[in-house]
Amino acid sequence: MRLGKPASSPWPSSHPLSKPPNGAAEINSAAPFFVGSAKLHTMSKTTPPLHYWHECINCGHHFTPDKFYYTCPDCNGLLLVMRDEEAVKASIGTGAAARAYIDHLRFGAARKDYPNDSGVWLWRNFLLPGFPEDAIVSLKEGQTDLFEVPAWLGKEVGLSNLFIKMEGQAPSESFKDRGMPVAISDALRLQRTHPELGITGVSCASTGDTSAAAAIYSAYVRDQLNCLVLVPFEKIADAQLFQAMAHGADVRAINHPDGFDGCMKLIAEFTATHPELVLVNSKNDMRIVGQESIGLEIVQDLGWKAPDFISIPVGNGGNLTALLNGLLRAKEFGLIDKLPSIIAGQTAAADTLVRWQESDYKTYQPGTFTDTVASAMNINDPVSFPRIKKLHDQFDIHFYRSTEAEITDTWAQFMRGGANICPQGAVAVHAVTQARTASIVKESDTVVAISTASTLKFTDAGIVYHKSDARFANPYKIVPGNVHDLEASL
Repeated sequence: MRLGKPASSPWPSSHPLSKPPNGAAEINSAAPFFVGSAKLHTMSKTTPPLHYWHECINCGHHFTPDKFYYTCPDCNGLLLVMRDEEAVKASIGTGAAARAYIDHLRFGAARKDYPNDSGVWLWRNFLLPGFPEDAIVSLKEGQTDLFEVPAWLGKEVGLSNLFIKMEGQAPSESFKDRGMPVAISDALRLQRTHPELGITGVSCASTGDTSAAAAIYSAYVRDQLNCLVLVPFEKIADAQLFQAMAHGADVRAINHPDGFDGCMKLIAEFTATHPELVLVNSKNDMRIVGQESIGLEIVQDLGWKAPDFISIPVGNGGNLTALLNGLLRAKEFGLIDKLPSIIAGQTAAADTLVRWQESDYKTYQPGTFTDTVASAMNINDPVSFPRIKKLHDQFDIHFYRSTEAEITDTWAQFMRGGANICPQGAVAVHAVTQARTASIVKESDTVVAISTASTLKFTDAGIVYHKSDARFANPYKIVPGNVHDLEASL
């Protein structure tokens, strides 16, 4: 837990973001910079070279990172961070050399050097080459457990090599702690190197996990950044609401019929006229960068072997975008020799991408707000859909929906096996079992499902389930205080 001490497109032609639609990438910036072998940076005597930039996924225009961009100022398209890949290769190498470089940071003597004890920032020369160490905020995020499902439970669901990535072990107990330290650190970088921007804090809309992550990371630098969060009134778990309040964020509960989607529209409108507050939702492409470490860490966990399938729950779409983008780069750098197939799970209450698949990817139609136990992914109009659409054709992706009963039963079923998963993780696991039933996944396939948060954020819903007569319910029994009655109860 510490703050850092002072101190043309590079993509292959096969990559979907390698070229703008008009065939010519254009750089828009008030500050001059260089693009060449291993260099892209603003001209500044006070900042190191930054070997990355923002690129619009619609028009292909490039923007140097000398201010915060919500969307492309030219066409309002979403952005993704692009890197000078020659600079990255010069820094970490490719193939076996790159794998050895990352292994040394995570497992070798270099682990003791800050910020290599972060499962996000140890990837900094791959994800954000040139990012200044003195702006890095780390709470030792990442490096979460790749939980091996016990054999008896694997047999129960017909899978012998099923793993669950336990993102609930993060500082604020969710995967948002991968993207948030990058977004917060970038806000600090801009605040220090470009004081003319007047940055005073960060802001977000949230179904719970984003607000908790924004609150805890901004709390660590409270003397430099404040934090405003918007949450849907009475539509998030109390434990998640508590996190934002306890870590000192300025919380506003928004009473809007569209739940999170209404909050997202409101915060986007608000921050457009308040540039002093950096938006740290996944609309912020720096959030996507940090979340790319999930897929990278999974393949490193498996000895640099890509699994046959990775299953991920999809809400706002940032995590799916990050997974796809990170895996594409891992393949291009020779970190893995194949791309895994992707399983994407949604709730029946918010199944926009499932219906997009069912329309043969022709119709994108957001649904209407409906309550779900998987409240953290209850989003009908995913902000990152344009990014997903852009990257989709590079992968074999299967979308599935889960009903409320299927979510809670799967949640309880895997908790029985020692897996501390959340309802969103249950959606990812249930999507795997659906793919297994459909014979898309084979019994011997290596499958990794991502559980995005700790089950302890959703205990109210869990207690309701276990007090019921549901399939895997395990209610307690009230017993008088004597041995005879205790024995009789067993």
